[in-house]
Amino acid sequence: MVKNCYRSFAIISLSMVFIIMSSCSHSQRKDENDNTNKTPREVLGFYTEQEGTLQGSQPTVNSQFTNLSTIAPFWYKLDDKRPGNLIDSVTADHKKMVIQSAHEKHVKVYMVVHNLFYETVEKGKQVASNVLINDSNRNVFIQNLRKEIIQFKYDGINIDMENLNLTDRDSFSLLIKILSDELHHDGKIVTVSVPANTGDSRANPWSPWFDYEKLGLYSDGLMIMTYDEHNPRTKPGSTASVDWTEATIHYALKHGVPPSKILLGIAGYGWDWDITEGKAVYRSYAQIMDQKKKYKAKSMWDSRSQTPHFSYVDKEQHSHQVWFENSDSLRFKLDLVEKFNLRGIGIWRLGLEDPMYWKTIPQQIKVKK
Repeated sequence: MVKNCYRSFAIISLSMVFIIMSSCSHSQRKDENDNTNKTPREVLGFYTEQEGTLQGSQPTVNSQFTNLSTIAPFWYKLDDKRPGNLIDSVTADHKKMVIQSAHEKHVKVYMVVHNLFYETVEKGKQVASNVLINDSNRNVFIQNLRKEIIQFKYDGINIDMENLNLTDRDSFSLLIKILSDELHHDGKIVTVSVPANTGDSRANPWSPWFDYEKLGLYSDGLMIMTYDEHNPRTKPGSTASVDWTEATIHYALKHGVPPSKILLGIAGYGWDWDITEGKAVYRSYAQIMDQKKKYKAKSMWDSRSQTPHFSYVDKEQHSHQVWFENSDSLRFKLDLVEKFNLRGIGIWRLGLEDPMYWKTIPQQIKVKK
């Protein structure tokens, strides 16, 4: 009888331990993935068509729309012959198809307008300047944007004018003020892409061309391009080290940009430096993993930048260094989003990234829908 009592007690005790352990384990998993009480963050993904061998963005939108708030198709650039007009790279039917598909998935769509991909950087500067310094051209530009946004039912816009003349700094801020006043009447969102600025020698050489304070005041969101800390013009290194990324946030906050308006740029790609030739190639995560496998390279983790990298020697005996972003380095950027209570993130671009991004993002932030 006593033995049976002990046996019963032992069974009950073991059961209770199992229940407690199961409860703790369930609670831990819930804590790791439960974003119920977190502030919703915008997850914006820049969208392109296929670029050479680089896959386009649509497959990612199709599979990951629950983890996306917004897509921003990279379809329009300033017309270099008719100031204030636009050149688009896709047909009207294609625009309608992509935008309607996104809206059916409850994903917003921002129209992107840029001044890139002309014969020279100087020409891009001049094409932008022709719009910024001429009142008539600026008015034509704004009306063309408004017409396009209404016709295709965009939810907003992202202005991505880069490498501006320093003399156009104030004119660019004025453009964003007038554009915002106009589009806000239509209930549309205005965001601006700006180069990362740290206020020191690590700043992008074009970053002083942008008045963070005024742009942060007039727009709904400042998309800080916190990538390419190291690039083909620099020595090999991280695409976006964690301390550099944090320094760009400090700079924006110091210059009056509310955290609720800051979108932190996230790279989905990496750079492969050929040290022997002194040049670098832009590669997607998938391409980088192919190179790593082909040359049997071993990934290393740089604890200073909190990013991965590896080295290899190619078949021509050229030495390479590859620095890239993956889901582990992404975690450190998402920690900053939560630490500073930012609006969210902007990924350049959908289709280049480590597929594990889409497990990491909903684990660490609550995606705004």
